[in-house]
Amino acid sequence: MSKTEFTSEKLNLTLALCAVLISVASFYATYIQANAAEKQVKAMTLPLLQFGSGNYDSEENLSAISFTLKNAGVGPALIKSVKFVHNETSYDSRLAFFRACCEKEYNHYIKTISEKTNLKEGGFYSSPLVNSILPGQDEVVFFKMYKHESEQGFWNIINKERFNLKMKLCYCSLLNDCYLSERNGVVEEVDTCPVETR
Repeated sequence: MSKTEFTSEKLNLTLALCAVLISVASFYATYIQANAAEKQVKAMTLPLLQFGSGNYDSEENLSAISFTLKNAGVGPALIKSVKFVHNETSYDSRLAFFRACCEKEYNHYIKTISEKTNLKEGGFYSSPLVNSILPGQDEVVFFKMYKHESEQGFWNIINKERFNLKMKLCYCSLLNDCYLSERNGVVEEVDTCPVETR
């Protein structure tokens, strides 16, 4: 027998090694495929919240300050935490921001509009954000205040200060991946969001 010829033991060992290598390669390919699929699912459910403001209601053809939250991502966002940041100071609510920036004008405005029944006569409306769900590619106007000739002080101040206002938002996707956004388009993934009860 030639030294180069395979014995049955060598042949069995070679086949066994080949089987092991094929199994390892198959396992690695499956891992890569599963990892890619997980990333694809994550990308398909990724929310991206962005804050915006305006001072005109084009549908009503009236001056109106609005605060808007848009989900520019593809997946729904469950909003867990909301902070209003004005000139580097953080506030727990829109009301706290109003009182800090312009309490005198705000109090006069509230006193004045309490007698009004028509929203377009200088009134406002707001809606809560915490624990609400914002679908992908959707937006919500969570605050709107119409301008009125009898009460312009507070409206004018907010119209100016809205350019110095940002929102710090913490929200989660359907996969329970959570994100912290302090500036539009700048998002940091976090383990959990702080719990708010309001």
